[in-house]
Amino acid sequence: MAEKTEKTTTSAKLNGFLEKNRKPVLITFIVVLVLVIGFIAGAIIVSTTSKKNLAAVEAYYYELTDSSTSLDDAEITKRATECVENLAPYTKKGGIAGVRANMLSAELSYILKDFESAVTYYDAAIAKGKKSYTAPVCMYNKAACYEELGKYAEAAEAYKAAAEFEEFGMASHAYFSLGRVREAMGDYAGAVEAYNTLNDKASDDDWSHLAKTRIIELQSQGKAN
Repeated sequence: MAEKTEKTTTSAKLNGFLEKNRKPVLITFIVVLVLVIGFIAGAIIVSTTSKKNLAAVEAYYYELTDSSTSLDDAEITKRATECVENLAPYTKKGGIAGVRANMLSAELSYILKDFESAVTYYDAAIAKGKKSYTAPVCMYNKAACYEELGKYAEAAEAYKAAAEFEEFGMASHAYFSLGRVREAMGDYAGAVEAYNTLNDKASDDDWSHLAKTRIIELQSQGKAN
């Protein structure tokens, strides 16, 4: 099910390209940006160097999105590739600039179908912002990358880790995704466990309602008690 987020800062052309090339479970650029702003707000001191690095990262993102309405998919892909290359020095930085650079590089790598690189970038962003609002977002998106790679055990582990972060707004979706991936692995008992955990934590959530239907379906198929 798609996570629908209005993009007010990018052109319609780029928006269409991103949406067409993104798995529904992958959290979008604008959500990431909001969480990064929260990261900044939570910092007591942001050094001048950090501000400059962050400004450079955002400048590259602006170049990616600027005047993109007339570009075809191939040209936008070229821009995305160049943006990842330009961000490379900043992915090695610490603080908010490093987190932002890695998150952008991860999503662009995902769009470019370089899922292994996306996982690496998300891992770096998590390491650089362990206590930030961005950590569960990165963990969640990392799980989506593992699904693309067919690494369901790793995807399940990442969804579980994302769901267990405190105050993660998409924890319910993460628990449901955990159950869904476990089903794909044939781990039906584990799937039911995930669905029941979701029901215990958010019984009125839409994802919980879906989880209940999955439990009933698995029971009807004799795959769960």
